[in-house]
Amino acid sequence: MTQPPAATRTTRPSADATRERILDAALELFSELSFEGATTREIAARAGVGQPLLNYHFKSKDELWRSAADLLFAELNAALGARIEGLRGVDDLTLAKLIVREFVHFSAAHPQLHRIITQECKVDGPRIDWLVDRHIRPVYQFTETLFAGLVERGEMVAIPPAHIYYIITGAGATIFTLAPECRRLAGFDPSEPDSVEIHANAIETLLFRG
Repeated sequence: MTQPPAATRTTRPSADATRERILDAALELFSELSFEGATTREIAARAGVGQPLLNYHFKSKDELWRSAADLLFAELNAALGARIEGLRGVDDLTLAKLIVREFVHFSAAHPQLHRIITQECKVDGPRIDWLVDRHIRPVYQFTETLFAGLVERGEMVAIPPAHIYYIITGAGATIFTLAPECRRLAGFDPSEPDSVEIHANAIETLLFRG
């Protein structure tokens, strides 16, 4: 089977807490306001640093956005990679189920992932090109190959693998992306551990036949 994509960076930078604070603040604001809506001044303020210090670490807003995206996808790849590494030798059905569950748990902890992708998909532009080529396509290709085999063997619902991918990334993440709505509409916080497990169980039940 094709191996999962390698993480761009598997750990957060430990030598520079200031840079880390800036990146965390950037992820929050870019996911909330989009690249165009967020300003480096707002990011600096949320990180608790001055604008000159932000400019010292990142030469441009675009460099900051790309570095923040690299960090987020590195964490996703590290989480999925650790799960896959721990499952060496198991059958593909078990592997797929646990990868899906890992993605649901990651989405609950990092709703910025789906929000940033959604923000950049509002227009056809260079940032979504960069996201797809650098980060999204390797994950897609790995999962598409895995799902195709399961569909052929009747272990997943008979849906084209590309559609399975979007069902998982959409249904798996949307409840956490729309957490404020869920709390008001359904009366519970989807990020609570019990709610995350219920949601992971629901996705698994919908997709798998084994």
